[in-house]
Amino acid sequence: MVSFDLLVVIAGIIYGYSKEGREDRWHMLKKGIKIGIVLGIALGILGLLMGGVMAGLAAGVVGIIALPLVAFVIALEFVIGTFIGDILERAVKK
Repeated sequence: MVSFDLLVVIAGIIYGYSKEGREDRWHMLKKGIKIGIVLGIALGILGLLMGGVMAGLAAGVVGIIALPLVAFVIALEFVIGTFIGDILERAVKK
């Protein structure tokens, strides 16, 4: 079975190869972290509404800490894929 990490890298390779020129990788990383923070806050609010104060605090702390880290790792894998895709683009399209 194919891992999610490999799929993210392959998607990055396809994105980097199909898009002309170099991508703004720093912008992609920042956007991934922002998405993780927003999801973490949303998870905390949802936990607070669904399960009370303790569940909300637990979900909020886990969400605010874990989701930005997960989003950063996924964004980093995608950026690695775009880097490989850019190398392939330069090698093949010359």
